[in-house]
This record gives sequence, structure tokens and C-alpha cells, in this order.
Amino acid sequence: MSSGRSGLFAVVGVAATGIIWGIVWALLTPGIEGRVVEGGRAVAIGDATAEFGAIARFFCLALAAGVVLAIVFWYPPALRGPLGVVGLSAGAVAAGIVAVWVGDAVARQRFPGRDGVPVGGEFTQPPTLRIDGAHLDTLGGLSMSWVLLVVAPLTALVTYFLLVVMNREADLGHPTSLTDGSTALASTPSEPSHS
Repeated sequence: MSSGRSGLFAVVGVAATGIIWGIVWALLTPGIEGRVVEGGRAVAIGDATAEFGAIARFFCLALAAGVVLAIVFWYPPALRGPLGVVGLSAGAVAAGIVAVWVGDAVARQRFPGRDGVPVGGEFTQPPTLRIDGAHLDTLGGLSMSWVLLVVAPLTALVTYFLLVVMNREADLGHPTSLTDGSTALASTPSEPSHS
């Protein structure tokens, strides 16, 4: 696989991982139930741990996404090495941002929220991915906790490191190092034997 095709494979892998991660989170996470009270205020009436459950599910899916992304960046030999590690780190953060955007959009479709609910009426709203004191405002004004964006890259780097350690080839099977080595061997003059 050429380096251009390897790069395209990695970009598609990052996008697909982020989209699937976001959709799965939105479908698995529970909504937060509430009731509209006087003055347009709302109070929670459902499970008090729903918000924590949403963050915990995102965290677990981030672990799985990190492993998947490490395999995506390991599969094409052209991406193995320092450039692959940098791409993997950036790709894992990008996949996390995509997952938050997609997950938020799908969750808003599942849970319409309290708009138009009269006083005394009950509603279910989508959960948020916010941890107090760890906010990050991404493009588009969608606020999330930066802590959740480091889970996938750390998992991906640990998995990538394990793949490097388990590899038996010194050059990690990188095609450039194979051609450089064969060229170096071909250009080395052979010494005459003295018998």
C-alpha cells in the first residue's frame, strides 16, 4: 500500500471510528428526565446517576476506539514509525471530537428536551459530556470535557507500543526501510576473495 493510499486509509479510519463511536454512545446513553416547574425552571426527576452513566459510557467507548485506531494506523506498513505515532495521536483526538459532535446530534434527535413542555409537564433531555473544571470549547461552540479527549489517544499509544514490541522485524515492516536496505546492499562493492 503506497503512502498516499495509507494516509487516505487512516483518514477514513479516523472519521469512521469517530462517527461510529458517537452513534453508539448516543444510542446507549440514557436521557435525563425532568419536570418543568413554575418560572420556566426544571428539576430532575429520574435517575440521579444518568449524567455520570453517560460520561462512563463515553469513557469506555473511548478505550475501544483507541484500540481500533491503533490497529488502523498499524495496518498499513507505510504508517509505522514516528510519523504514524504523530498521526495516531492527532487522529485519536480528532475522532473524539467527531464522536462528541455526532453523539450530541443523535442524542438530541432521541431526546427532544424541554422546549414547548408546559409547566408540570415531564421531558427527557440528552446528557452532556461535561466534567466540572475540565471544559473545552471546540469549534461550533460545543463544550465538552478535555479529560474525555485524552482517553482515546492514550489508549491508542499504549496499544501501538504493544504492537511495536510484539513485532519481530527490526524495521517494523516499513517498505521504505526495505528498499533503502536493498539499495545499500546492491551498491556495496564486493571484495575479492583471497584464497
